[in-house]
Amino acid sequence: MYALRIFPILFFSFQCSQLEIEKPSLFQFLFLSASPTSVGVVTSDFASGGRFKTFEPNSFTTFPTSVPIHSDAVGRYSNDRVFIINRLNRDSIQVLNPQLGFFTEQEFSVGQGKNPQDIAVWNDKYFISLYNADELAIYSRSSGVKVGGVSFTSLRETFSTSGIPDASVEASYMIQDGSSLFVLLQRLDRNDVSGYLPPNSDSFLVEVDMDLNQIKAIYTLPYRNPSSKIQKIFLFGETYLVFSCVGRVGFLSQIDAGIIAFRLSTRQFHPNRLYAEDVAGGDILSFQIKNEEFGYASVLDSGFNKTIQVFRPRTGEKLGTLLQIPGNIGISLSGLLLTNEGKLLVGSTDFSRPGIYVFDTNIGNALLNPIPSSVELTPFDIFQLQNLP
Repeated sequence: MYALRIFPILFFSFQCSQLEIEKPSLFQFLFLSASPTSVGVVTSDFASGGRFKTFEPNSFTTFPTSVPIHSDAVGRYSNDRVFIINRLNRDSIQVLNPQLGFFTEQEFSVGQGKNPQDIAVWNDKYFISLYNADELAIYSRSSGVKVGGVSFTSLRETFSTSGIPDASVEASYMIQDGSSLFVLLQRLDRNDVSGYLPPNSDSFLVEVDMDLNQIKAIYTLPYRNPSSKIQKIFLFGETYLVFSCVGRVGFLSQIDAGIIAFRLSTRQFHPNRLYAEDVAGGDILSFQIKNEEFGYASVLDSGFNKTIQVFRPRTGEKLGTLLQIPGNIGISLSGLLLTNEGKLLVGSTDFSRPGIYVFDTNIGNALLNPIPSSVELTPFDIFQLQNLP
C-alpha cells in the first residue's frame, strides 16, 4: 500500500509520405463530437500503442471516441483539427477531424528517426519541430509532402565534453503570434561523458517568419533546457510567452532554472522568474498559470518525489501543495491543464488505476474526484479542444 497524499487546499516509423488511415466505426460516427467543454487526452500503454480520447471534466465522463495513435505522442488543437504528434519510432503527424468523430483524415511521415515534437499551421503550410534534426521542417498542408525547411545548422550545440559536434538542436515546443513562430531549442550535449544529455550550451528561443520561411530573431534564454509547453498569457498588463526551463534534470538534477516569461511587445525576458526551482524545491516539468495571483506547477525533486504546487506568479512565492506522490512508488504525474472554466486536470500514471484528477480552482482548489477518473489507458498529455488566441 502506498502513501499518496492529496491536499485540497489553496494553496515518440514510417518512411512513406502518406500512411494508411484507419476507417472510423459506425459507433464512432454516432458520437461525432464531444461537449464544448471537453478536453483531448493522449493516452498510452507505453509499449504497443496509445489512444486519443476525449474527457469531460465537469461530469468526469470519457467519451466513446477512441483513436489508435503511437505509444509516445502528444497532441495539439489548431485550425479546428486535432494534431497528434507521433514521436520517435512512428515519426508522423496524424490529423483528426472533430466534426467526423475524430476520424484520421490525414497522416504523413516526417522521416524515420526525426522524432517530431510540435506542429504549427500557417496558410497552406505545416511547420514541424524535430528533436533529431537541425531544421524546422515545412510540409504541404494539403498533400503532407515536405516542401522546405528553416535551417538551424548554425545553432547546433557548441560545447561538448567529448569534443564531438552535435547534429541536432533539440527543437521542441512552439507557439504562434501573428506570422511569427516561436520555437524552443534545448541544445543538449548528446556526447557528454555522463551518458545523459546535459545542457552544456545556452538554449534559444528562435523567432521564425512563417511567410518568408526564415529566422527573424534569436533570443538566448536566461536559463537552459526549456521543457514545457509554451503558454501565451496576459500578465502585468502585457502579453507574455511563458515556459519552464529545467536545466539539469533527472539523474543530473540541480536547482538551476524555473518558469520564465518573454514579453512580446519588447521581445525581452521578464527580469524575474515567475517561479524558481529553489522555491519549488525541484525541477518544474510543467505548469499552468491562471492569472498573476495563481499558478500551478508539476515539480520533480532530486528524490523523484512528485508534487503539484500552487504559486503566485506576481511574487514567485509558493502558496501550497495540492498533490504529493513519494518517489519510492511507481506512480508519476503526466499531463497538466487548466481549462478555460478553471478546472485543473492532473494525469496520474498509476498503472493499476490510471486516470485524471480534477481540481476546481474557482472554489479554493477543491479536489472533485478523490479517485482519478479513468480514460482507459494512462493519460500522457491533456489539451484544450479549442483554437489558441
